[in-house]
Amino acid sequence: MKRKLSYLRWRERIRSVTPEDHRIGTDLLLIERDAGNPEASFPEGPFKCDMTSAIFYDAGSASIRINMREFFMEAPCILIIMKDQICEPVASSPDVAVRAVVMSQRFLDGMIQDIGGIHPLRGSVYRNPVIYTDSIRSVFNSYYEMLLNIMKSERLKYKEKAAKHLTLAMFYGYFCNRHLEARPQRRSRQEEIFSRFLDLLHLHHKKERLVTFYAGMLCITPKYLSMIVKDLTGHTALEYIGEYVVTEAKSLLSSTNMDIQQISNELNFPSQSVFGKYFKRVTDMSPKEYRKRTSLF
Repeated sequence: MKRKLSYLRWRERIRSVTPEDHRIGTDLLLIERDAGNPEASFPEGPFKCDMTSAIFYDAGSASIRINMREFFMEAPCILIIMKDQICEPVASSPDVAVRAVVMSQRFLDGMIQDIGGIHPLRGSVYRNPVIYTDSIRSVFNSYYEMLLNIMKSERLKYKEKAAKHLTLAMFYGYFCNRHLEARPQRRSRQEEIFSRFLDLLHLHHKKERLVTFYAGMLCITPKYLSMIVKDLTGHTALEYIGEYVVTEAKSLLSSTNMDIQQISNELNFPSQSVFGKYFKRVTDMSPKEYRKRTSLF
């Protein structure tokens, strides 16, 4: 049986900036971040979380990389980050203000029994996690305030059930329709190939790190793939693969309490020594040095 990764340290960080009346156990948390609460911002560097977040940008703008894809958010909009995605904040404006609903997998599993029914939405969110619509501010704020009222209620016996039904209504009544009805953006052939390359890299980077493997999967030559990646990113395909692998390693170093040998094994390196050399070649520091600088715990 494959061992499940644990990102409990990240959950502890969330809880440390979340008041008691803004949460239901460790499964549903409401987070507000603005100039008065800067501690609730994203950590620096790549990180992972074992929870799913719907983040509403009420003011300002920001950009973030999710699985090495960069996205720009300008208020008002919603960013959805799914569990186990690699996130790396890029920039944010000084006036940025957000409200976030953070949900554990246990909460989501209890809320959505028919996983197959949301499969198309999962793919849509993966490709474009940022949602813009005219009514997004009023809809999300109403949903957030109702969740907050549920959490603060001293008389409500079934808080989690009430929160699940409210979230399910929001999920199907608003997010599904808006995301599945959105028109796909037109992309050039090079952009389409690069997007497919990223999808393959996400699936296979722990075992496959040669350009020839990905070129073969895309039915193009390694030279053509390298040319596309170079044109779109400024890096060679081999450099980009290395950066992707190291970004995963960084997120595990900062977000988990796995030791370096465990991380080396997770990424299928033949030894901790080989992993250390690979990591240092890309970052100019050892995994141990990186962990000391960026660890969340």
